[in-house]
Amino acid sequence: MPRSKRQRLVTLSKVSKKGREWKEGVIENVRDAVDKYPSIYVFRYKDMKNNTFKGLRDKLRDTSRFFLGSNKVLQVALGREPEDEVRKDVCKLTKLIKGHVGLLFTELSIDEVRKELEGVREPEFAKAGHKATETVDFPAGPVAGPHGGKLEHTIEPTLRKNGMPTKLNKGVIELITDFTLCEKGDALSPAQAALLRTFGIKMSAFEMRLLCKWHDDAFEAFEDDLAAEEESDEEDLEELDDPFKGY
Repeated sequence: MPRSKRQRLVTLSKVSKKGREWKEGVIENVRDAVDKYPSIYVFRYKDMKNNTFKGLRDKLRDTSRFFLGSNKVLQVALGREPEDEVRKDVCKLTKLIKGHVGLLFTELSIDEVRKELEGVREPEFAKAGHKATETVDFPAGPVAGPHGGKLEHTIEPTLRKNGMPTKLNKGVIELITDFTLCEKGDALSPAQAALLRTFGIKMSAFEMRLLCKWHDDAFEAFEDDLAAEEESDEEDLEELDDPFKGY
């Protein structure tokens, strides 16, 4: 008799849904940090570079603590309104916890914080939707890879799939005609972003910028225009393993 599909075993060992217990733990950690550190900063980041960020976190571990993740949970932890804020005027920080932002709790001075965070800049491959910073052209004929190296012939179908008019000639990838991969200022398509990565061309960078500060029950904004970008809270955190653990 065939085995019923209803009797099929399903493992749940890899399921890690963040429920109420996780959120309560984050809220408690954030509130402990409010009591421990004299200053809180909200910073915005662009094109998160996991290893670079972890290096900064480890460098500042003795004086600071970072929190990234669910913006709504961070807002609740600090208090969204004056009546539920954990310290005077700290609720003003929550108005800026939107988009790709994080919290830094620290003992460092403002000059030291600026030096550490705003000094971080690492080139990164641009994603679809980013604007091209330069025009990239390829002449007809043999196609060179990154730094002028040779491209493996096995990549030719992928190049063709992403829009390059290529062919194989005795194992060498050639362009049938001149080809413009992208033009400066245009938003990149997924195919263009994939081609730029193939050729090692980086048009973006991991950067961090301070938005505001809270210190001694006083709030200070650093920019005139503090409207956060309308972006997913989790988009750049997919590769971060438990953003709150050990930060």
